[in-house]
Amino acid sequence: MKLNESNLGAISQKADIPEYDRSKITCGVMHMSIGGFHRAHQAVYLDNILAQGYREWGICAVGLMPQDKDKIDKLQQQDNLYTVLERNAETDSARVVGSIIETLHAPSSPQAVLTRLEDENIKILSLTITEKGYCYDNDRNLDDENELIRHDLSNLSSPKTALGYIVSGLKDRRNQDKKPFTVMSCDNLPHNGDLTQKLVLQFAELIDLDLYSWIQNNVSFPNSMVDRITPVTTDDIIATLQAKFEIEDAWPVVCEDYIQWVIEDNFSNDRPPLEGAGVQIVDDVDPYEKMKVRLLNGSHSALSYLSYLMGYREVDKAMNDPLVSNFVRAYMDYDITPTVPHVPEINLDEYKDKLIERFSNPAISDQVQRLAEDGSQKIPNAILPCITMQLEKGRSTKFSSLALAGWFRYLTAVDESLEPIEITDPLSSKLISAAKLDIDTPRHILAIEEIFGTHLPLNDNFVQDLTYYMQCLKQKGARNTLTEALN
Repeated sequence: MKLNESNLGAISQKADIPEYDRSKITCGVMHMSIGGFHRAHQAVYLDNILAQGYREWGICAVGLMPQDKDKIDKLQQQDNLYTVLERNAETDSARVVGSIIETLHAPSSPQAVLTRLEDENIKILSLTITEKGYCYDNDRNLDDENELIRHDLSNLSSPKTALGYIVSGLKDRRNQDKKPFTVMSCDNLPHNGDLTQKLVLQFAELIDLDLYSWIQNNVSFPNSMVDRITPVTTDDIIATLQAKFEIEDAWPVVCEDYIQWVIEDNFSNDRPPLEGAGVQIVDDVDPYEKMKVRLLNGSHSALSYLSYLMGYREVDKAMNDPLVSNFVRAYMDYDITPTVPHVPEINLDEYKDKLIERFSNPAISDQVQRLAEDGSQKIPNAILPCITMQLEKGRSTKFSSLALAGWFRYLTAVDESLEPIEITDPLSSKLISAAKLDIDTPRHILAIEEIFGTHLPLNDNFVQDLTYYMQCLKQKGARNTLTEALN
């Protein structure tokens, strides 16, 4: 059955479908950008809210990148419906999500996006644009040398970045004396709302000082923490959906059966009744965020490089190797848990047990290579702050140093079988060059200040541990190095 509105009745025999009239839904949220994670996470929560009768919280989803055009075309051909294939070790379940009511491709029609942002029905602009989409420099300030930012500063009526759209949309709201929308980041960044606010204000300051003040006084940027493992959709997933559920979906999304969303109670406009859909609304997101970024995201990075060097390409298969799973647990227990603050209503041991279970889920089979991408963006957020804190307290950095050594070895772009590794990272050329200059010591990579700063590379104990594990990986390989470290 081809997925579209007219076939939903028949599809309901095999999968859950929207139990509301989508023709009566208005869009209260604009979301940038339209990837798999948003469709497996925020759009699912809003689908639940629409099913409860709150008709004003549909989504207008915007693709920001030129390559998003094909994905948007696929969604539009099926009435903006798509299937979430939720998988655990025992069963698969399929659910058609209807909360995306409208889709726009920003590069093709920037004015259409700005016109929708003028609509006061849009009360929230949410973001999953990855670290790169925020266009910040080494100090987490607006990178006004960024080519796209420079374009937007001169062409605010046809922006290319999320920041450009936010500022342009807020400027229109101010000029028309309309209530502003809330800007809600859902990316894995420390204090994502605070960071977004700072960057938006820095951008606005370069445009109009009065606009800067108006945004500062009127617009909310809640911090949030989001969590759901969502691998890339493959042809196999599309085929599985057809074989098991008889649904022909051009762009479904696959995810685990775990989901979490924590948001700071800080909105400048109306918001959906998120708590009724299972979202935690809290005064302070920080402890939840540190827990998730350091334990989940950091562990993903830590396991990815060593697993790849050992020959693993699927995360669950790597985690079924006791060496890898024991390393991940030791990394979390000794090097990371001491850096996590008290998290209300969370038992950290149970949380870590659940992480190991989630990473090992054979039905998800996430790609090791995907976890290894963009290390220069992820590691400064998830691992380096923990190393700094542990060094200051004289506590263990053994396993985090080994994780970094694995990354450095991976960056030589050749695995232990002498097969080439495709390095995907904004700083790939700089990192590869530094890694190949000297594979015995970390000095060239540690000299990249935009990643490591100036303080950490001066810590002799840290550099000695890193050097030791780099040499172990070179001489003994990842498996023997892991074995030694765990013993």
